[in-house]
Amino acid sequence: MIKKVLVIVFAVLMNTAFAQSPSNINGVVEGGSTKNVGLYKVLNGRLAEIATATPDGQGRFAFRFTPEYEGLYAVGNGSLQSQQGLYRFYFRGNEELNLKLTKEGYELQGKNSKENEALAAWDKETVTFKTKATSLGSVSTYVDFFPEVEAFKGKLPGIAKLVSTGNVNFDTFFAQLVETDFAYYAISYLYMPRIAHPSKEERTAYYNDFKADRFLTDDLLRFPYGDRFISKLVYSKVDLAGKPTLEQQVDAIPSNLLKGQYVLQRLESARSYSDFQELRDQYQAYFTLPEQQQRLTALETKLVETKTGVPAFQFSFPDLSGKKTGLTDLKGKVVLIDMWATWCGPCRAEEPFWEKLNEEFQGKAVAFVGVSTDQDKPKWEEYVKTKGLKGIQLHAGVANPLSEAYKVNAIPRYILIDKAGNLITADSPRPSDPKLKALITEWLTK
Repeated sequence: MIKKVLVIVFAVLMNTAFAQSPSNINGVVEGGSTKNVGLYKVLNGRLAEIATATPDGQGRFAFRFTPEYEGLYAVGNGSLQSQQGLYRFYFRGNEELNLKLTKEGYELQGKNSKENEALAAWDKETVTFKTKATSLGSVSTYVDFFPEVEAFKGKLPGIAKLVSTGNVNFDTFFAQLVETDFAYYAISYLYMPRIAHPSKEERTAYYNDFKADRFLTDDLLRFPYGDRFISKLVYSKVDLAGKPTLEQQVDAIPSNLLKGQYVLQRLESARSYSDFQELRDQYQAYFTLPEQQQRLTALETKLVETKTGVPAFQFSFPDLSGKKTGLTDLKGKVVLIDMWATWCGPCRAEEPFWEKLNEEFQGKAVAFVGVSTDQDKPKWEEYVKTKGLKGIQLHAGVANPLSEAYKVNAIPRYILIDKAGNLITADSPRPSDPKLKALITEWLTK
């Protein structure tokens, strides 16, 4: 028993050691005309850039990086949006990848890991099938493609079993990769522009027996195409002819994590801030990953409007104790936001008037919220404590989402919001201007 435990501990330590060791990529671009080659990681089913390299006069490029995780990464000189010209490889640390990027794809050269040799062999096996399935320029029709699907699917178990690299994690994952790749290619074919589309009756056994839930799991986000595959899997479950609602489509996804990813795709096509807010609020419980929250903030910043009566930007920043306060916490009050910084002379000049307004509206449904854009947080903390500034004092820092949403490129800036959380003005009069007091008084009565 002790021996078994020691073996497990050793295996864990070895995986940790590999993950903390750098990997080397050495490549050459055939023809030498490429300006940049990118290195990407998989982040929630999408590719995110790690680094770029500029090939030299002979087309040579190189990367040295420490993998964040054991799994798939991508290298290439193609399009990040379509992922054409980007090729996935497996890294866990302490390995070498040597390759040539060609017009047709890539070739491994010299010494490479067993994992990447297995991936390259699989890519070579599927290159024609993949091209037919996912390329816009493909002249293939279902008449020739469907028989290929049926012939190929029988080979999958044998291909997966042939791989034995000595890396248990990879060998297990490779079997999943073969099945998921094949499903992605076969199902994607149905949703690419074609000169002819099959009826349901013309679909073959693979499509008739297809079980989308087998792939609608959290593991899908380990693949570079995972995020975009979600929608195709959903479409294979719901009857699009019946015009299913978004709620019906989301309900078809068994994984809460994938529900969040799917709704985010829809939010990215929202046409107005109000549409965005409605969907975000309805499905908020599914946005649990930090990257999902970042995407939400970026989308909100892009869509936020500055007209009177539109929903105000949903900010949330920490106070001196680290507790976050947001606009939702202040519902039922008129909210005056002061965008300021300790180094800003005009901001400090407004402080006496800010303090006076706080006193005059004390006990009334008005929230005075100072939002600091200071880069030096400790300096802000000391300033607020020393001055004893009134109101709710929060720290946002530079390049914060509230500043981006309302294009605050000069401070002080005062933003006024009504009791329902709708914008009154994104550029109100300053506290020293009597018009601000009159404006707050007016909206208190509404």
